[in-house]
Amino acid sequence: MPTMQGLPITTAEQLLGCREAGRHELVRGEFRTMSPAGFRHGTVAGLLRNFVRAQGLGAVCAAETGFLLARNPDTVRAPDVAFVRKERLRGPPGRAFFDGPPDFAVEVVAASESLREAHDKARCWLDHGTSLVWVVDTEAETVTVHRPGAEPRVFGNGDVLDGGEVLPGFTLAVDMVWPR
Repeated sequence: MPTMQGLPITTAEQLLGCREAGRHELVRGEFRTMSPAGFRHGTVAGLLRNFVRAQGLGAVCAAETGFLLARNPDTVRAPDVAFVRKERLRGPPGRAFFDGPPDFAVEVVAASESLREAHDKARCWLDHGTSLVWVVDTEAETVTVHRPGAEPRVFGNGDVLDGGEVLPGFTLAVDMVWPR
């Protein structure tokens, strides 16, 4: 296990000061290393960022941004794409992890993880207060939409996604998720 000054990394503050290469998360105090984000992760972030900026809705964060979801034991997760509403932003961004969940999270199934692991992350986001989660499966070319209190819904090519109450007016054809 990676350490910081000889101690295992188990808190958000230790994770923030971690100098080990790669992307990392804490899940109930357990240090986890993730593979770097792939190309498709970045393309999804760009599609959302353009809309949010034009509408002045808040902030879009890329894969390396951590969200502090729980304490004792600490949980810090980093979705592939995240959106936080303007009303929840407290001044200029600080150096610490964002305190709380994003309003919208996107998990792109990485080559190093299973589809089940991505859906488990979606449930984690919902359990901590995220209002909308998309799980993007690049192999099947589908997007599964998770909302609190609702069954997940799978969308494929030819379907159109929407931002619901979280991102009013945002729509995206599933076909646009796949760079061609």
